[in-house]
Formats: sequence, structure tokens, C-alpha cells
Amino acid sequence: MSRRQLILFSILLTISVILLSLREQTKLQLSTNLSSVVLFPVKTVTEFLQFLTVSNTRITQLETTINKLQLENAELKKKIPLDTTEFRIKKYELMKAQIVGRDPSNINGFLYVDKGKDKKICINQPVISVNGLVGKIKFVNAYYSIVETIENRGFAVSALDVRTGIHGIIKNKGSLMFEFIRIDDEIATNDSIYTSGMSEIFPEGVLIGSVSRIDSVENPFFKPVHIMPSVKINRLTYVYIILEIESSTSGSSKKNLPGNSQYYSTE
Repeated sequence: MSRRQLILFSILLTISVILLSLREQTKLQLSTNLSSVVLFPVKTVTEFLQFLTVSNTRITQLETTINKLQLENAELKKKIPLDTTEFRIKKYELMKAQIVGRDPSNINGFLYVDKGKDKKICINQPVISVNGLVGKIKFVNAYYSIVETIENRGFAVSALDVRTGIHGIIKNKGSLMFEFIRIDDEIATNDSIYTSGMSEIFPEGVLIGSVSRIDSVENPFFKPVHIMPSVKINRLTYVYIILEIESSTSGSSKKNLPGNSQYYSTE
């Protein structure tokens, strides 16, 4: 036995003898104090995990509120110039859905989410995030759904430039394009492009993106306008599905968006 081991053994032996000689009440008090010290890291980790759980729930609540306020704000902007005798504000019911898969052949074109018919999901319901438009429900099964995103080639949605009020169609042709913009239309880079509401699917006022480039071409009618999407699809881990729209006046009715059970796909 080395000298260091001998010293350590002697110390432990001395401590053991001292502990054995203590009275029962002293032993109990000492063990209580030691247990609080030993269990302190476990208590700290447990409290931290509880804090994370509460924080995640609060984040979800705040994001849901932000999405609702953005949609309702668009409705208010539309109503302000009008006669307010029949003034109504639409309220939106949102459901958070986790992304559980992606189409390997079109990695950002289609997303699989963990909500299906059991949660009142139906085809063509709009899908958004805090940063803007994500897409729409393309297929619904019992317990999951497939979202067609704005990055899927062929995706289209009616849109407008909020600065100038110019209307057009956003289409994905390998990248997002703002189509049917005439040569003499006033439009500039960095203009914000939102959904126009001229659709049976998408409500008005959802941010799509901003003008990133306007090409110069010899076309007597329209000019190519490129759009940078506001949502980075490949960074999403969850989305929000707009389930229903309800008018806030008395006697108002709640309806599914865009339809009812006839829009459900077959399994």
C-alpha cells in the first residue's frame, strides 16, 4: 500500500469511527444535511426541466397569439375604410402541428405533420408559421397529414404588393415568381408581398415574402418579378394549421376553412 493510500485509509477510518460514536439524533441531523447537499444537483436539474416545459408551452401560446393577431390585423385593415354598421372581425382557430417527416424526393416541397382527421384536419386548410405562409394541406390520413409547401413546383396563391396594392399570382417555377405584373406597374425590390384574400383557401394578410429581383426582358406585357420567401421551409420543426374562421358579431357562425368533411381524403 502506498503512502497516499495509507493516508486516505486512515482518514476514512477516522471518519467512520467518529460517525459510529455519534448519538442517534446527531446521526439523523447529519444525514439530513448531507442528503440535501448530495441531492442538490438532482433538484436543480429537475427544476430546470420543469422550467423548460413551462417555457415551451408559453412559447406555443405566444406564437399562436401572434399568428391570430397578424390575421386579424389584416381583416381590420380591410374593414377600416368601410361603413362599420355591419362591422365584423374574423377570429381564427389555429392548431400547432409537429413536422414528423419530409418527402425525400422533394425535401422541402412536402411536409408530414402529426395531425390528421382525428384533429379536424381537412384538405386545403392553410398552413402558416410565425414568419408567414408555409402552404396548404394536400392529403389527410387518420393520424397525419401532408402539407404542400410554397417550395413545391407548381404551388400558386393570389397575392398583392402592400405598398402599391398591385395584385398578381405567386407561382413556384423552381423559385417563387410574382406573375402578371405589367411592364408599367410600380413595384420595387424589398416590397412586401402578402396573400390578397382572393382565394377560397388562403385568408388575406399572410406574409409570403419580399421582392428580391426584377429582371429586364424584352416583353411588351409583363416583367419577371422574383420573390424571396419569408419562411425557410428547411428550418421548420412545427407549423400552425388554420382550422376555422369565426365572425365575432352576435349570430355569427363558425365554419371550417375551406369546407366540411367532404374535403377529407380517403385513407
